[in-house]
Amino acid sequence: MDRLKIYVAGPYTPSGTDIHDAARVAHKNTIKAIKAGISIIKKGHIPFIPHLTHFIHLETEDPLPATFYYEYDMVWLQFCDALLYLGNSTGANRELRWAEQNGLKIFRSLDEIPIASTKLEIKINPQAK
Repeated sequence: MDRLKIYVAGPYTPSGTDIHDAARVAHKNTIKAIKAGISIIKKGHIPFIPHLTHFIHLETEDPLPATFYYEYDMVWLQFCDALLYLGNSTGANRELRWAEQNGLKIFRSLDEIPIASTKLEIKINPQAK
C-alpha cells in the first residue's frame, strides 16, 4: 500500500466535564491524538492531527470561535486519503460523515491501518517519552 495522508478525528472539547477540569481533558485528548499520529508515522503514513490547534487555542489572546476550528479541520480533511476515527464528538462525527460521503478510507483503530510499502526514512528514538 502506498503512503496515505491520514486525518486523525476524535474528541477534543470536553463534554459534561467540570469547567475547572476542561483544560486537562482537552490536553489529554490532544495527547491521545498525538500518540495516534506517532503510530501512523511508524506505519509509514503521514498524519494530520487537528488537535494540535490546542496550542493555537492556548496562545491566542482573543479566543477564536469554535466555528473557526470546525472550518479549519474541514479544509484540511479535503487533502487527506483516509480518516482515523478515535471516538464520538460533534466535530469528529461531522468529519467521519464527510469522509464517508467523499470516499475516504475509514479506519476505526490503529490496528486496521496497514504498513505502507514506502515507509518514511526516519528514526524514532524509542527511549524518548
